[in-house]
Amino acid sequence: MSDVPVFTIVRTFDADRETVFDAWADPDKMEQWSGPPGAKLTRLSGDIVEGSLMHTRSDHPDMGTTYTLAKWTRIDRPGHIAWEQSFADAEGRKVTPHFFPAWPLTLLTEVDFRDTDGGTEITLKWTPIEASAEAIAVFVEAMGSMEQGWGGSFDKLAEFLANA
Repeated sequence: MSDVPVFTIVRTFDADRETVFDAWADPDKMEQWSGPPGAKLTRLSGDIVEGSLMHTRSDHPDMGTTYTLAKWTRIDRPGHIAWEQSFADAEGRKVTPHFFPAWPLTLLTEVDFRDTDGGTEITLKWTPIEASAEAIAVFVEAMGSMEQGWGGSFDKLAEFLANA
């Protein structure tokens, strides 16, 4: 489906590829940096293993509590990780988030890890895979805020890697 929009963000980190990959693939490490600044992520169930479904809770002083689901679809150490991501309720059912009038029910998240001089470049892609035309329009409209949101998460990741 070439007409489906794809959000892409690229960032380089001052750490080797295995270390950066582990920050994404180890749930205990991921909990320490994932989410926007100020958010506290808690894994409720599941693990980061192909085929596993992980349910998480995020608490943020301004955004309140949100829940997400991640169905891990591909883990190729240390080059690629992918999952189907959805907002959820406390019971782990897919939902549209309260802060968007419409939003894709599921997004494919793909992260590629590439060695660079003295570090690791990651390329993250977010593609709607369960979405109405209205939800895709909202997704496209929100791309600027996605840049800020993922940028904030990546800032937290850079800090986590610097202290690892």
